[in-house]
Amino acid sequence: METRISSKGQITIPSEIRRQLKIHTGDALLVKSVGENTIMLELKKKALPGSQETGEDILKATAGLWKDRTDINENFIRELRQADHRRLEELLGE
Repeated sequence: METRISSKGQITIPSEIRRQLKIHTGDALLVKSVGENTIMLELKKKALPGSQETGEDILKATAGLWKDRTDINENFIRELRQADHRRLEELLGE
């Protein structure tokens, strides 16, 4: 599959690949240069409950992500919470 780099240096990972790898909005990817013309993206492992990552670490890493959103309302927040709940169940294998 082919993708292009935007004027802001961003790339879009095709939805089929995101679904296959279970990559979701806000997930962290590690970017590595591999050879002269190759880069590698690696999904950063998610912190599970009981990990050393603190709420402060999470807030620092995600601060400002939604500052430009204009579509945030009660329905959006409800859907986001439901999606987070499903992802947590998936991570915990429930």
